[in-house]
Amino acid sequence: MIIPSLLALAVLSQPAPAEPPLIQPQGPLQRGESVRHRMTITTTINYPPSSGQGQAWTMPIIVTGPWSTLDATGFAVALKAGRDTVNIDAVESLEGPGDLGGGELRIDVPPVQTWPLQVQVTATATVWSSVFDDAEAMATPWPATWPAAVTSLLKAGPLIESDAEVITATVEALTKGNVRSVPPAQAAKLIVRDACNRFKVVDTSDSRMSLGPQGQVRGIGVQGARKAAESGTGSPADLVCICVAMLRAAGLPARPVIGLGSAGYGRLTEYGVWAEVYLPECGWTPFDPDVLRQQALGTLDPRNAWTGFGTLRQLQRRIPLAWSFGPLKVATAYDAWAPWGWGRFLPAANFPVEIVNGTVDTPSGPFTLDPQRPIPSSIRLERTGAP
Repeated sequence: MIIPSLLALAVLSQPAPAEPPLIQPQGPLQRGESVRHRMTITTTINYPPSSGQGQAWTMPIIVTGPWSTLDATGFAVALKAGRDTVNIDAVESLEGPGDLGGGELRIDVPPVQTWPLQVQVTATATVWSSVFDDAEAMATPWPATWPAAVTSLLKAGPLIESDAEVITATVEALTKGNVRSVPPAQAAKLIVRDACNRFKVVDTSDSRMSLGPQGQVRGIGVQGARKAAESGTGSPADLVCICVAMLRAAGLPARPVIGLGSAGYGRLTEYGVWAEVYLPECGWTPFDPDVLRQQALGTLDPRNAWTGFGTLRQLQRRIPLAWSFGPLKVATAYDAWAPWGWGRFLPAANFPVEIVNGTVDTPSGPFTLDPQRPIPSSIRLERTGAP
């Protein structure tokens, strides 16, 4: 469904509480203080996708989520190439939101004569902090069934390979096949704790982000749950993938959150990655594995409050952007994992695209990048209006 007017977006950005809590938190999980953010996401595309310019440029976007709402005021898209600028009606280009509050921007790009092309998305979002009553959540039993809208988040997906043997075997050994022997909130904590204890995080700028030769942010440094679990090491985003995959394998709906800003990195110029698990009578409960792993988790009682689970410090200073590492149609991801797409830069090349000495290997031979355009694409994230 395409939203027809600014008024419609404004109304949808403040949903009424649902039963069950598909969007707004309820019961043991509540919103706290809020911060209004102004943000600009600029995607610079240096080469046309090899599939041509006929496809729509897309970006998944959280319109109304448990911890943020997108405002209609100032929501805009601009296309820039050379001296030309085309302004797009962002609201008319927004498909959704769906039952869980996510939508997708779809921009029909006119023929581009001069490269690079910049797609600039400007928006205002209100973001809330989270407050979690662990004791009350522990008294909440498992549901007989999950709401239909969240069942897809029990299944495997791109980078969240919850059906991989390394994931299922780990969950089976941890839970002994009886995950429902403890309340769902306690089960979620035990699973996340196990993932954080098993996995070694390499936390550098090169591991967090996919970078160009001059440090340009191309996307997120992520290999996915299966590869990361098999190797035992990876980026903070990989730890999120493993946690989400293990939760799904255990029968708990979960999803990654890709946003702007996080506890220890990505405050202004990089993506931040954290996660949410759906708990009955609570809703989408946020947690940050990167915060949790830096504690002595083995000594913490999962029935008590944990720093980084449920009550997430300064969540209102992060801006949730998407619930996926790429476009909703993954085949349109351009050159690296980042929540936007158009068409593959080089479909025959490995994805994400690896650049070695200014060239990209393909089955038909090396593709040499222009020295003035040394990377296929880059992202610039900017935020104003936040304390």
